[in-house]
Amino acid sequence: MRELLLSLGCVLALSAQDSPFPKPTAHHHALKDQAGTWTAVARMYMDPAKPPMVSKGTETNTVVAGGLWLKSEFRAEMMGSAFEGHGLFGYDTMQNAHVGTWVDNSGTWMAVTKGTCTKDCREQTLFFEGYDETGKPATYKEVHTLTDKDHRQMAMYTKGKDGAFVKVMEMEYTRAK
Repeated sequence: MRELLLSLGCVLALSAQDSPFPKPTAHHHALKDQAGTWTAVARMYMDPAKPPMVSKGTETNTVVAGGLWLKSEFRAEMMGSAFEGHGLFGYDTMQNAHVGTWVDNSGTWMAVTKGTCTKDCREQTLFFEGYDETGKPATYKEVHTLTDKDHRQMAMYTKGKDGAFVKVMEMEYTRAK
């Protein structure tokens, strides 16, 4: 009986303390603005001499893990095929950086992103290493902008041989009603 009372006392003492888990920061709270279901229009710039290829899709974002992460699921019809992508994004307090991962059915590699935010985290700039359409290593930059509670954009760039970033895709998101 004494062991039971000691165990109960320990549980009560621990429950009175703050949680040992981290609390979301302002960077984490900013992720909540992206939660929900969004319709998306993607423009892919495959050839600078031609108009962009346009696709439409749906993105569903959910805040998970106590408000520390944003889970993203994207589905669309792109280039005549079903496209599916999944991401997990957050703020790493140890690195003082916005971080994330992205996988989709257009390739077998995982994008591991890292970057910063400005404008009260309404604009994020993320960088990652990956591969281009020919399978050669490439450096990418994404700029995510939250215009208002119902609209946001993303522009993706790849680093050219001259070191300048060239836009390869842009997306416009509208919150589904």
